Amino acid sequence: MEIQKGHHAARPRVAEHEAHAWHETGSDFILVEDFHPPPRIEWARERMLMCRLYIGLIRSISEDYGAAFAAHSDSSTFRMIGIYVFLRAVMCSPVSASKIANTLKLPRVVVVRRLQEMVKQGYVERVGNAYRATDKVNVPDLKNKLQRRIDMIMETARKLSELGESN
Repeated sequence: MEIQKGHHAARPRVAEHEAHAWHETGSDFILVEDFHPPPRIEWARERMLMCRLYIGLIRSISEDYGAAFAAHSDSSTFRMIGIYVFLRAVMCSPVSASKIANTLKLPRVVVVRRLQEMVKQGYVERVGNAYRATDKVNVPDLKNKLQRRIDMIMETARKLSELGESN
């Protein structure tokens, strides 16, 4: 098992656009250069960057759609189902609970329960035997929120590319 080395060298200062991309998530998401992961964890810096990205994106979704959307004990499943229903809605293809369960590898009963909760909250509507996202997904200041997510992704990709080049 090869352990990745070479990530303990000093890193350049945090770029201005990175600070913008991550400023609302807290300093623990900006100061990646200050951390030296244990050498026993393979590809630790790359994985740390991906974790930071995942958490940043999940937090931004929770902030956009409010506490009610994220208040579930299995909120990752709730979000994943919501994201898939949204994806199918923008593809103009409402989707059945069975198809969602099959695609996401979740029990159908869980999918149906979460869809019912989303219908109650107004994020999803039932159309025959299928579900689609409602206009409630259009949150205020959406352009800036999407740009912030794009900046997070771009900054993570840039850092991952730098790490790849240094190896």
